[in-house]
Amino acid sequence: MKYIFIAFTFFACNISPKKTTPISTEVLDTITTPAPPINTTPALFETAFIKGTTQKGKSATVNLYGITIGNINIVSGQVIACDPLHVDEYGIPFTQTFPTGAYPVQLSIANVGGEETVAFARIKFNDEPVTRWQLALLAGQEPLPVGGEKIHGYGVDAGIGILMDKAAIKAMTQEQLTQIEEGIYADILKQMDQHYHYDWKYAMHTLGEHKIAAFTTGVGDGRYASYIGFDATGLPCRLVIDFGLFNWKEK
Repeated sequence: MKYIFIAFTFFACNISPKKTTPISTEVLDTITTPAPPINTTPALFETAFIKGTTQKGKSATVNLYGITIGNINIVSGQVIACDPLHVDEYGIPFTQTFPTGAYPVQLSIANVGGEETVAFARIKFNDEPVTRWQLALLAGQEPLPVGGEKIHGYGVDAGIGILMDKAAIKAMTQEQLTQIEEGIYADILKQMDQHYHYDWKYAMHTLGEHKIAAFTTGVGDGRYASYIGFDATGLPCRLVIDFGLFNWKEK
């Protein structure tokens, strides 16, 4: 399958931190272990997280590598992916029940000529190979084929996405859910500024016993699909969010 990089020329349009935000000097927890055997498509959902992966873009070679930003606590088995500006309205869990426990949240970083952005985000539930991918659904959504023209996804208006357990919402006050300048969105932004890497940033925000994983979304606003990878036993082993930088649907 041929992968075509489609978005780097629009980096300047990304919703970025203020220019005064210092670039972090932290040492990133880079993923160096090889991907498990890949027996299903799109292979990019796995290889994009491995350091040394390259893909040919329209005008340049795209270098990809993965980092682990921390562990997320899944206590209810119900996972939410949404924009932190709209948690009160769109903080709805996927219909799939996921394993409970603490699991790593990982980002795939795409680099061209020193400019970077987040290409994919995922929760890795185990190290088993993925045997099939399925589009993640909310209640009432019809199943759609992976690689089809239509997708389900969550809308982003703030250039930021989050992953969290449903129980984290119950730990939020009404003010945290609805206030912009003093709510959960503002808290997440402040923490993300401590992990700013031109031109992307992230945070693992602590809310009581819960963790909220936050990260910039590709080149900014849009609608982004999530995919569930299942292992040979039928259990979810990956939850991957695709930020639309690659047209992996083209053969």
